[in-house]
Amino acid sequence: MADGFPPGYRWLYEYAGIIHRDISLDNLMLRKVGDKVYGVLNDMDLAITVGVESASSKQRTGTKPFMAIDLLQLEPPVHMYRHDLESMFYVLVWITSRFHDGKEIVDAPLQEWADEGGVALVSEKYRFIMSEPPQPTPAFNPLGCWVVSLQTMIRDGFSAKAKYRSELAIAVRSKAAYPSTFKDETLGGFVTFDKFQAILDAKLY
Repeated sequence: MADGFPPGYRWLYEYAGIIHRDISLDNLMLRKVGDKVYGVLNDMDLAITVGVESASSKQRTGTKPFMAIDLLQLEPPVHMYRHDLESMFYVLVWITSRFHDGKEIVDAPLQEWADEGGVALVSEKYRFIMSEPPQPTPAFNPLGCWVVSLQTMIRDGFSAKAKYRSELAIAVRSKAAYPSTFKDETLGGFVTFDKFQAILDAKLY
């Protein structure tokens, strides 16, 4: 973006102070102007202002297949920027593993993300994060390295959070010194826009 502004959604968050809260396949579009193609983030109906906590900021919002794991819990936390980054990752996985030549493939993987709900979907997505991702379709095979790298980034964040919780539980029981505060808004510094963007900026070949 010109004049030193960061690209796309980062601008929306850092300059306009907005969290979208419904990053999904239908809300991400492309617009062609001449020889250039631009990404468009649509539908701001569920957006909230950064730093404003209200009843709405803790509501379970989003499109189920693309919702962050935290937000699928029975008592979801306040929606954070990293939740939208996680949703962007799920959109990428969905497109690269289910579509080829503009059409959805037969017996496409990840259908349970659309069919299941509640605790079952939380478990399914957590299992996905901790396991090998589905193979990209031939049309999107070059983007497979993005999927693996982003999945690793998110997995490392969840692992860091689990480790912190274990250390905290041990400290409570043994009356030892508590571990340093965990930065949940970035999963301990593992899930940030800079790291997300660095992965997308890496050469595909």
